[in-house]
Amino acid sequence: MTDEELSDILKLLSDEHSRKILQETMKRPMSAEELSEVCDISPQSVYRRTDKLSSYDLLDTEMEHDEDGHHFQTYTAAPTQIVIGISEENAEVTISKREKMADRFSEFINQVRDQ
Repeated sequence: MTDEELSDILKLLSDEHSRKILQETMKRPMSAEELSEVCDISPQSVYRRTDKLSSYDLLDTEMEHDEDGHHFQTYTAAPTQIVIGISEENAEVTISKREKMADRFSEFINQVRDQ
């Protein structure tokens, strides 16, 4: 990770709205409109933050369709551990996402079938 990326992710995580977006989307998938209401920020601010969070693989996006045929994105965050390591030589950020139980179970079933 470059120094610029390290600074960018630390700045992103220091933002209270970015952290709120991550916490809320761990509970359930949410649209930008819902996040705007919950976080009390404009939709444009939500999109800026979700774009950045997605670029670091902290948010997953999925396209949804409403009854009128319109489409919109929903955002979901998996529980994540972010470790910041600083030594004499360098500084680094390690991001580890915890797999969802359903995904782990599906992987287990597929491994059993393959044996």
